[in-house]
Amino acid sequence: MSRHSVRCGDLADEGDPEEEWLVAGFASAAAALDYARRFVRAQIEDLRREAASPEELAAMYRRWGEYAETPGFDREAWVAHCIANPATRRQDTDYAALEPGP
Repeated sequence: MSRHSVRCGDLADEGDPEEEWLVAGFASAAAALDYARRFVRAQIEDLRREAASPEELAAMYRRWGEYAETPGFDREAWVAHCIANPATRRQDTDYAALEPGP
């Protein structure tokens, strides 16, 4: 059994166990990290359509977005990168394609 996982949740209720879930079974730490990156980027891209500025996008993400956590993932730095650099390929946000199988 793999020990690599990603904890996800709702920023509006961060820390509430009712609003968190674990995606487990990644073959490697790198695979879990890639999932976390795509998951957060997907959240930002979904909100980007509604934001008038990068600052508004950051505030919207922190208020309504969902987060991902895994060892080695600097979420704040990644959020800043994603806001400054919009996704250009579908695979940039396709975290579901990386979900471990049963």
